[in-house]
Amino acid sequence: MEKGLRIQRLLFEHSMQVPLIVAATLSDSVDIGQLLEERSYCIDVKGVPCITRELFTRITSGWLPKADDWQDVVIGAMCIHFPQSILEVNPSMKASNTGKWVAPIVEFNPFTSKENIYIPFPELLIYLLLQLRSKKLASNYREKADAKWPEEGTLRGAGTTIDLSHERLPNQMASSPLLQSTMIHDLGREEMLILENIEGILKMVAELYGMEGATADTQLSLKQVDHLSYLFLVGLDDEGRFLPLSSVFKEWEEDREKKLPIGTITSTIKRLLKEQKDKDAKHQTFEVMRLEKKTMLRSGTAQSPLRGKDVRIVECSESYVYILNSTHRVSVIGCMDCTIFVGAAVSLSINACSRLKIIATAKNCRVSNCVDTTVYLCTNHKPIVIGDTRAVVFGPYNASYDQFERDAKVVGVDPTKNTWDDYYAPIGVSASSSAFSGSPNTDQHLPTLPASAVTLLPPEKFFPFVVPIAKESEPTISSGVTPAPQAAPLPPKYAEIIERRKAEVEALRKAVRTAQSKYADDGKQGGSSGQDPNLSVPRDHGILFETEFEKGCSPQLTRIAAFTRCTVLCWVIA
Repeated sequence: MEKGLRIQRLLFEHSMQVPLIVAATLSDSVDIGQLLEERSYCIDVKGVPCITRELFTRITSGWLPKADDWQDVVIGAMCIHFPQSILEVNPSMKASNTGKWVAPIVEFNPFTSKENIYIPFPELLIYLLLQLRSKKLASNYREKADAKWPEEGTLRGAGTTIDLSHERLPNQMASSPLLQSTMIHDLGREEMLILENIEGILKMVAELYGMEGATADTQLSLKQVDHLSYLFLVGLDDEGRFLPLSSVFKEWEEDREKKLPIGTITSTIKRLLKEQKDKDAKHQTFEVMRLEKKTMLRSGTAQSPLRGKDVRIVECSESYVYILNSTHRVSVIGCMDCTIFVGAAVSLSINACSRLKIIATAKNCRVSNCVDTTVYLCTNHKPIVIGDTRAVVFGPYNASYDQFERDAKVVGVDPTKNTWDDYYAPIGVSASSSAFSGSPNTDQHLPTLPASAVTLLPPEKFFPFVVPIAKESEPTISSGVTPAPQAAPLPPKYAEIIERRKAEVEALRKAVRTAQSKYADDGKQGGSSGQDPNLSVPRDHGILFETEFEKGCSPQLTRIAAFTRCTVLCWVIA
């Protein structure tokens, strides 16, 4: 089993590159210190200091307008990124797992369930702290002078620049600023963020366990250090699960009860990160990089399984990518003019893409800094829209996919409760409101995303999508019909459109069959007066009628026009 220490890239891609707290608030209004002061209210659950969901919501109620349910978004993210910690302190909470999966799947929807669950306080504080410190990652999306959108009116805030005047950008402007940005980078900035804060984080964990005034000499146990495990990739155990951070320390391999000084833990982490600098664990993450004008289908093999893994699709253009399995986290970054299909994912992050069409089943979905992107989604949580996002369209899941029910069940999505149209976007916060003086000043708060930034797909523009894979049952010669692959139930208006189109196609088929039958009868009669000797089809039968253009044309042009009509008709029917 290979071990090393790497930054957990997908944690940053799904939570930190456009951090919710920084993008949705004025950072001055967020005080992690106040949360830390509330540790006296912590409840010991199996030796872990925890805070209740109710208390967390009450303490942070001044960070955003009361109408904003951002705390539910944070809890949903915690269930993705450190599910084992959540499950450990909430034994009644259900989790699903099948086969070798990198992490358990928590069956909890914070948007629909208001259960007052326990939240592991160390993980929560670390997550919020990194959200605030990730401003460095979120603010440099346009480092080149020529990589700017035309801005007439903007929302100014940390990590966001939202145009308030343009409904839709021209195609020639929709991609280059995003792809020219340096967000598609190595892990240098994330690594620096961890290195700058690691000792402070460890001291904060020590204080949560009652070690006031923690120093570099303060000693921590294996269990206490493992609160940081979700920040790092160490390796996979024999069951295919992420290994905890403590497994890289030789001292704990020999004696699991031993305690180590914070200074020793810090120096070991820094040394191991330096050794693995700019490397990624390829056996843990499946990557699709820089495809151009290609089509790729992947479902995994016994030697290289895809099921339950993390997937990254980065900087692809004019390509079709099909991920035909259930996965853990999927990141789509910097793609342009692509169609991407994801069988199922626990978490889907779409970042810095333009002119993208994506069809996915996902327990959680996050769209940030995207332009002219259409997302056909099957989910039970609210899709999150954040950052400099424009001309993004949400539509109901439209794919016909043989393994749809299987993959949706594995990641915990109920297709009958699709919330594709109930998206979440942060509400702006007043620049003049104080940090914890009640609700923000609603008269002067920063505007939220303009109405044109995110819209729902009109039913008349909805079309089905068929995954191009071999079917188990091929069409028979007698019927010519293959049973439709599994698909999610459609909202009534969209289902009505599909049924109407089916009826129109069936009417065309019937007209063609009638014309063919009538033409066959004429052929038996031979030399019928209704048939042009220069034309191989009768002009007055069915839909093969003579157009105004054809009158007076030569017999050769007439035959070409008739053939063209037949070809187009067959294409429409097929």
